[in-house]
Order: sequence, then C-alpha cells, then structure tokens
Amino acid sequence: MCRGIGLWLALASCGLAAAPVQVQREGVLGTSFEMRIDGDGTRASRAVDAALHEIARLESQLSTWREDSALSRYNDGHLPAERLPEAVVEVLARCEHWRAETNGAFSCRLGALIAQWRQADADDRLPERAGLRRQARALATLPVPATGALDPALGLRFDVDGIAKGYILDRALASARRAVPKATGIRIDIGGDAVYWGRPEGDDAWHVDVADPKQPIDNQPGVARVKLASQAIAASGHHSRGYTIGRRQLSHILDPQEGWPLSYAPAATVIARDAATADALATALTVMPIRDGIALVDRIEGAAALVVSDAGIPFASARWPAALDAGVVSAPRASVLIDYEIPANAVDRYRKPYLAVWIEHEDGRAVRQLHVLGDRSRWLSELPRWWRHYGRNDPAGALGIARPTRAPGQYTLAWDGRDDRGQAMPAGRYVLRVEAAREHGGHEYIALPFPLGDATAPLQHQGQTEIGRLVLRYDKT
Repeated sequence: MCRGIGLWLALASCGLAAAPVQVQREGVLGTSFEMRIDGDGTRASRAVDAALHEIARLESQLSTWREDSALSRYNDGHLPAERLPEAVVEVLARCEHWRAETNGAFSCRLGALIAQWRQADADDRLPERAGLRRQARALATLPVPATGALDPALGLRFDVDGIAKGYILDRALASARRAVPKATGIRIDIGGDAVYWGRPEGDDAWHVDVADPKQPIDNQPGVARVKLASQAIAASGHHSRGYTIGRRQLSHILDPQEGWPLSYAPAATVIARDAATADALATALTVMPIRDGIALVDRIEGAAALVVSDAGIPFASARWPAALDAGVVSAPRASVLIDYEIPANAVDRYRKPYLAVWIEHEDGRAVRQLHVLGDRSRWLSELPRWWRHYGRNDPAGALGIARPTRAPGQYTLAWDGRDDRGQAMPAGRYVLRVEAAREHGGHEYIALPFPLGDATAPLQHQGQTEIGRLVLRYDKT
C-alpha cells in the first residue's frame, strides 16, 4: 500500500515494476532523511553515502547552529569574505537575489533578530517592538562588504535557513547522480522538502500528495496530488514551530520589515526546477501578500504554487493546475467567460464600488473566488454574502488577493472550471455570484445559476444600481 512521508508532503509510489532501494535516517539536518534510488540497486549504497557526505559537508559550512561553521565564523567577524567557501558565497548571493526579487519579503539578514527571539522565548518575555522595527529596517540598508570581515557592531548576521535546505538538497542530488550513473530515478527528502530526478520504475512521474497545512498530520488526506519529473517541492508555514511567550504562540517566520513574527500569514507549497528556488519561494510566499506572491511565482519559469490563507482558503498559481495528477476529475470541456459592468452613476461624491465575484455549488458551498475589488477590510465587509464565505474569517487572505477598485466600464473574467485548490470540477449546476457596494451609494447582489460541462447559449442579467449588464458565456476554443 502507499505510505505517507513527511509532515507536509507524502510520496505515493504504488504498483512499481521493480523494487527500488529505499533508505531512511534520522538526525540529518536535525530532521528525517529519506532517499530512494531506482534502476541501479547494486550501487545504491554509494549514492546514499555520497548524498549524506555532501549534506554533512555543507552543514559544516552553512549551519548557524554550529559555532565552528564557516557562516558562523563569518557572522562573528572571524572569517573574511575572501576566505569563505564557495557554497557560502553562492548561498549568500542567492539570498540577496531573492531579497531583491521579493522586494525584501525574503531576507537572510535577520540572524541577530532571530537570536533575540530565541532568547525572548527562553526568557518568556516579549522584546520591545519599536526597537526591533528600527533594527530590521537598518539591517535592510547595510552594504555587504565584498572583502574583509563583517563588523559585529553593525548587527548584520546572516541566517540562511530559508534557502539552505533546498541548496543542500540540490547538491546532494548531484553527488548521488555521480555515484549511480545508471540510475533511472532518485528522490531525496529532508524533513518534507524533496528533490526528484528522473522517474520511478514502472511510472512516468513521481506522485506527491500535498498535505493540508491547517492539519499537518501524516495520515490526513492531502489537499492535492501532483506529478513531478526532475523537479523539487518545498513547503513553508507557521503551524509546525515557533516561539511561545506567556500564552502567546508566535510564528518562527519574521517580517523582514518589522522584525516581528507574522500573524494570520498564509502557508505555501511550491514546485520548481530546483530545490533552492522552491525553498526560497515557499518562505517568501508566507510573508508576501497572496496576490503578489502568486504573481511572482507566475513570472518564474517552471514554478507553480498553492498558497493557503490562515483561514484555510487556497489560491493556486497559473501553472499549479497543470502539475496536478490527472484522472481524479476530468476537466470541463468549456471554460466560462464572465462579462461584468460597473455602471457610471451621475451622483455627487461618487466612489468606485467594492465588488466580489465568486462561484458556488447550488447548495451554497464555495467553489472558486474569482475577483475582489477593494483593499480596505472596513468596506469589504459591506459585501455580506461574499464576506460570509471568504472575508469574515480570513481578512488577511481577503486583502491579500484584493485589487484596487475600478472606474466605471466593462470588464471580463474567466473561470477555468477549477476550484480554489486548482482541482477540476465535475459537470453540474453552479451559481455565479456578484456583489457590489459603494460608499455613499447602494448595495447590489446578483445570483446567476448556470451549467458546467454542457455549454449553452450565453446567460444574461441586467443589474439595477451598482452592477450593470452581466453576461456568462462559454469559450470553446
């Protein structure tokens, strides 16, 4: 039978034509290690030894938990930049790359702040928030010396945990491949983040279950299953560990702009072509507004992500549906196009309306959140039907995907027939719901039932005040 592994991810490998060699160890990078080699069982032990040797070598250079590591000595001002090992130089360069790509949401410059939080956890006393904020913003502007040692008095200490595991996975895989050149597939998993190469015997891809970040329990059913081939997957969230101070449970992930643990932040699972990219993106997506994080993933070739808000509402990137394991539910033949109008109201003190568009089952269960206009929770709550499904229990998630309000005009949305997790929905009856409210104006709500999987003529509804003409049509191309 299939066996689950990891806290967040599980490998489903059933019905293989040949038995692979599988190894499991504990205490590797402080967590569990699993490795599987397909197609070259006689040399499998060499691959395992090579991978573990590379992991140990890189840990001795990159760990911030070891006082004798190259990175710790650099942070302490005892090792100049020109004497840093190649791996440390490369990881720090990637840290700065992702800091720029994420506009500061991903940062390896927080070592001193993390140390303060660990001490606060030990002392059971919250640090002073304003001081942390000033320190965090000062660290963001400090130049990194190209030569010489760091000045400990400046407070700049690097902590590379947000990318190091992925980097080590990539290097461990490269070492294993050199040891078993005839292998057809290799998987290495460290603490739930994993890198895959080739394919397993008897299958065309690796099948990986993505667990629910709200209930990260090994034997719980996953929220999705993806197919991977020579790719990596990483997950990041706030529920597995953190700081406990008094009765407060605080995330271990800090806001780089504030130096303070994030609250109501999302969790993320990322697929990428290499583990270092997947690791960095998964960390960044837990800090960035959901909309911005999804846009970043869509810009990176080969990347896909599922972001789940603190209240459990999922948001899939553009390439996530293509990564899903086909065959659970067939995709509908026709996608749905929705034309909606924001009417021009000739009134004094006109304000552009807040608006939400979403899909439900006939029985009222939410299916897909398509569009939200309005970036202030005070006024989003004036959309009571949408707020009940999405915003009330998840204001941070709502604001994370909301866009600025729009001027009067005609606009078009598309629904690909998938739910919020990216799963294709079966043919059947659904309801398109549109709700709008305007400051100093009125409120309007439209429900338009429609079939999916059996395209018919366009359906129309004419709004009266805050919503104009609404048309639902099917795109057969």
